Amino acid sequence: MEPSPPAAPASTASERVPCASCGAPVDVLRAPFVAVINERYRFYCSRPCRERGRPTPSPAAREERLTLTARPSLLDATDMLGLARASLPPAALAPPAPPVDPRAAELARATAPSPPPPDPTTPALAVGAACMGALLGSLEGLPHLAQLALVAVPAVVGLTVAGREAFRSPKDGDLLGGIVGWAGALLALSGALRATGGGSVAAVRDAAVLAAIGPLTAWAARMRRAAGQARMEVFRDALPAEARAVRRGHEGFAIDPPTDTADTASLRAGVEVIVGAGEVIPVDGVTRAGEAEVRLWPGARESRQRVPGDAVLAGARVVKGTLRVLATRAGDAVAWARLARWMTAPREGPHTVRLARRLVLLAPAGVAATALAMALLHVFVLGGDPARAAGCVLALAPLVRMVTAVPAPFVEALVEAARRGIVFRDAASVEEAARVGTVALCFRGTVTVGRPELTEVVSLGSRSEREVLALAAAAEEAAASEDPLASAILRGAMSRGLRLEGVRRPVVLPGQGVTAVSASGDAVVVGQRRLLLAEGVSVAPAEDVLLGIEAAGRTAVLVAIDGRVEGVLGIDDPVRDEARSAVQALIDAGFEVALIAGTGRATVEAIGAMLDVSNLRPEVSPEERAGVVRALSEVGGGAAVVGRPRWDGAALAAADVGIQLEAAGGVGGETAIALASDDLRDAAAALTEARRAKERATAVLAMGVAGTVAGVFVAAALPSWGVLAVVAATVATLGGEALVLRARMGGA
Repeated sequence: MEPSPPAAPASTASERVPCASCGAPVDVLRAPFVAVINERYRFYCSRPCRERGRPTPSPAAREERLTLTARPSLLDATDMLGLARASLPPAALAPPAPPVDPRAAELARATAPSPPPPDPTTPALAVGAACMGALLGSLEGLPHLAQLALVAVPAVVGLTVAGREAFRSPKDGDLLGGIVGWAGALLALSGALRATGGGSVAAVRDAAVLAAIGPLTAWAARMRRAAGQARMEVFRDALPAEARAVRRGHEGFAIDPPTDTADTASLRAGVEVIVGAGEVIPVDGVTRAGEAEVRLWPGARESRQRVPGDAVLAGARVVKGTLRVLATRAGDAVAWARLARWMTAPREGPHTVRLARRLVLLAPAGVAATALAMALLHVFVLGGDPARAAGCVLALAPLVRMVTAVPAPFVEALVEAARRGIVFRDAASVEEAARVGTVALCFRGTVTVGRPELTEVVSLGSRSEREVLALAAAAEEAAASEDPLASAILRGAMSRGLRLEGVRRPVVLPGQGVTAVSASGDAVVVGQRRLLLAEGVSVAPAEDVLLGIEAAGRTAVLVAIDGRVEGVLGIDDPVRDEARSAVQALIDAGFEVALIAGTGRATVEAIGAMLDVSNLRPEVSPEERAGVVRALSEVGGGAAVVGRPRWDGAALAAADVGIQLEAAGGVGGETAIALASDDLRDAAAALTEARRAKERATAVLAMGVAGTVAGVFVAAALPSWGVLAVVAATVATLGGEALVLRARMGGA
């Protein structure tokens, strides 16, 4: 018989409880499966968990019935929370694992072996053997057999080392290149079997020199990768080993709830943690309660105030105060860990990196085909030594692996950006940011400080300034508008001690203003010029006042009562101190800068002149901004938008690259770039350094390809210069890449 659930108090709130099978958090109002087992409710996150949780009845209880219900409907949602509380045993609300010894995770991390640096022994042996072979092969006056024996020793050593390196590990992604290069050295050695006198010595000497190319380039490529991984691991190591997780069943906004110590790696999205002064935030998340001074990213020198609703990053350090943080990402999903992991997932990397990886795989086949063609040409046409010619060409195959250094500029950009609290969604976002041609700056809260203040009230009719302001504030208050201009009007009325009369039927028109009906039945319109025109109100009587306010860079808000303009409110939102330098940095980097605003043209023109921005888009409502951004993208070859998710969500979503201020770590911080700060210079730095990283990566790719192609061409066209061509191409490629990669982010 199906059990009757106990009565439960009605509730519309939602609560998360552990899955009865795997322990994952499950919303009791949206659980996919709910079962009544032994007169208790069980919640499951998926069908496999439900099947694993199905009890096996004993012979004495085979007729006990298990009731499986479908997902609860909205009609039952008000009772589900109470039923969950009444039916779940206390143990179900406990953490799935016992508290971890606070020192255990720290000890595990401290004793975990770090990847060893690439061993220089192999390339040192190969290069040493090549030098020794070249030296001994150049000696004069020695008997032929003695000299041949002396040269053969370093040649055998070099070929042995090269062969071991060639088959070292396919994980390097360049196994074919190493094998082809080693085969080239063997072909050069085979010339000694046919040559006589000095020719046989020269063939053995060439084999020793060519054998060094593979180990040397393999070691250099591994050094590049190891350096990049070490840079990213710095940020993973900045995360704390343990965290104070809020105990289940104590959801809410208390700043000192019961907590359990948990390993940071075991945390998941949805968990809440408490972080006090001197502690490091272990998750990306949003502050739910508390206030604190926080250094917003690892290595930050200055602290910022964080209050409920603010986003925070894992690795941020609380300097003063206490925060209760709701995790949006945890464990290996936090921003720094994701960036450190991208190098192991080439399919998710930038297009330039993926192209380089394909070249590493395909180029050896092209080199081998060229070597075969050269060998046939010498056999049937030129009459030279086909083995020597083909061997020199094949020996260049490992050189193409130097394009594996292409990720290095992107890694450097990610690391240096992270040191400024700039979080790219992934490495591909760096390349996306480098491609855009236009950067659109949203006006309110981005170019300006976002804290507008009422500075003047001008009466144009029979009503006094106080009456005009009081009625405008009453309309804004009744409409409960979240527009920052509405907040400025309300603060201005409160600071003047005005009494707000009641209004009826308030309507908010986002980006334009509000309409309402006063207590006396008069229509009230508070907003921009086009709202009044749409309501049939002439703005001609206010034009002179409007121009005066807007020419000073302030925003003018019109107040119309009973079909006539009765007053104008002047609101000042100062331009950020760093805005001019940020715009100049973007212009210097070659970006076209545009300004998108919902305010009047004269105001936007005044701000544009101040910032030296001529591409202005004034009086754009929130609904129209997506279309404006798409138009900028089509004309400018891709558009980036800098703004805030709260006010500029449509523009950010329509952009090729969205840059969100103060959003790193938050729920909305999944655009291409998110900043921990609200500093416009950081947004400019993200774009300018992304472009620089792209240019450097392209240069590295071009050097690797050009060095290989040039060496192959010379070795094929001039066989007598083959070995010199191989050595020159190798030295030029390695040296050129080193010079490019030394130009670190922000240094040039």
